[in-house]
Amino acid sequence: MISAFQSREFGFGYHLDDEHLTKVNFGRRGGKYVDEEAAKKYKGNSFKDDLKESPFIFVFQYGVSNEGYWCYEWMILQLEDCLDVLKTLHPQYGFLFLFNHSCGHDNQQPNGLNAENKS
Repeated sequence: MISAFQSREFGFGYHLDDEHLTKVNFGRRGGKYVDEEAAKKYKGNSFKDDLKESPFIFVFQYGVSNEGYWCYEWMILQLEDCLDVLKTLHPQYGFLFLFNHSCGHDNQQPNGLNAENKS
């Protein structure tokens, strides 16, 4: 499965060379994800690790016996990683993201109304 970003300016994904990765990672060091609970769930802590590659294309093996299923937590961490890149390399711009994201993966309030909950 792939979760990817594309834009009219950069096309599909966003290539990062070693120089850009170094610059982005320098700014991330010691930082925490805004959604700390999402980070703790999938990374074990809320601190940002150095990026090893562009976060704009994320490929994973989906399914119970593989890496799981795409969900809100993975989506929000990918988005924040992409924002770190864009804010570092293009600080003069504002950014707007539009998502095609299945409602089945939405994050919901634990006590929110949900027709699928039997209780």
